[in-house]
Amino acid sequence: MKMVFFSSESLEVEQVGRELVHAGIPCEILAGPVPEGLFPSVSYSELWIQNDQDYQRALLVCVALGVGFAKRATREQPVKAGDID
Repeated sequence: MKMVFFSSESLEVEQVGRELVHAGIPCEILAGPVPEGLFPSVSYSELWIQNDQDYQRALLVCVALGVGFAKRATREQPVKAGDID
């Protein structure tokens, strides 16, 4: 199993999970608290795919949805050249 997405918004994780299932990618959602000291009193949900060979397709679904690492900056938060490593 590999984690492909996590968020403090459980509904967003559920939506991405539904899209993965619709694409034929079995997955499951795990929930838990953020490790101590990272973000106090915030919980999050994780989306894990069951088959490692589906990882690339799952990431492409995330890109198509614009979530996770694929989330684009908004006009209020433009990407600056110094922000990219």
